Amino acid sequence: MTMPARAPRVRPAAGALLTVAVLASCAPGGGSEREERGFGPVGDRLTIAVDRGDLDVRPSDVAEVEVTRWLGGWPSFGAETEAAWELVGDRLEMGTGCGPLSLGRCDVRYEVLVPRDVALTVEGGGAQVTAAGFDAALEIDSENGAVRVEDVSGPLTLRSDNGELRGSGVRSARVAVESRSGEIHLSFAAAPARVVAAAENGAVTIELPDTAYDVTTATDNGAVRSDVAQDPGSPHAVTVRTDNGAIDVRTAAGA
Repeated sequence: MTMPARAPRVRPAAGALLTVAVLASCAPGGGSEREERGFGPVGDRLTIAVDRGDLDVRPSDVAEVEVTRWLGGWPSFGAETEAAWELVGDRLEMGTGCGPLSLGRCDVRYEVLVPRDVALTVEGGGAQVTAAGFDAALEIDSENGAVRVEDVSGPLTLRSDNGELRGSGVRSARVAVESRSGEIHLSFAAAPARVVAAAENGAVTIELPDTAYDVTTATDNGAVRSDVAQDPGSPHAVTVRTDNGAIDVRTAAGA
C-alpha cells in the first residue's frame, strides 16, 4: 500500500491584521510573550493553518475565534522575529516568520477557542496538535508532529506525514485515520459505524466497546491480532491496513 504524495498545505501568512516584532522576549534568557487576539465572526466552517509550534484547540461558548499565543526564544544575529496572524474568509493563518534555516531559537505555542458549532480543519506544519471536546466535524492534517484528540463525537479525520496519531474517548460514528510514519492508537467510547485506519510505517491499535464488528485487516509486514467479536453483517465496520507495522484490534479495557 503506497499512499499518494500530498503537497504541503500550510502557507506563510501575508497581509496580516496584526504583525508583532518581538524583541524583549527574544533576548537570551527571556521568557515568552503572551498575546491574545479575537478573530471573527466566522461561518460554520473554519481552517486553522500554523507553520510551526504546538497548537491546542477546543470548542467553547464564544462568539468569535479567540487565540492566545506565546512567542519566545531569540533570533539569529540580533534580527527581529516577526509573527503574524490573519483571518481571511474561513481561513486563519498563524506564522512565526522563522524559516527552516533560522540560526536562532524561535519558540511558539497557541491555544485557540472556536464556537461550538464550527466544523474545524487544522493544517499543522510542525510540532504537536491537540483537540478535545468537539461535537462538530474535525479534520487534522499534520506534516511533522503528533496529533492527539480526546472526547470527540463528530466525523473525524486525522492525517500525519510524520508523527503519532492518538485518539481517546472517541464517540464519532465515522473515523478515517492515515499515517505515513508513526503509530496510530484509537480508543472508542461508543461503537463506531465505520473506521478506516491506514499506516505506511507504524503499528495500529484500535480499542472498541464490547460488541460485534465487521473487521478487515491487511499488512505486508507485521503481526495481526483481533479479539473482538466478529460478524460480517455487523453495522460496525473496521478496516485496518499497514505496509510495515503490527495490527491490534481489541476490546477496550472495562468494556
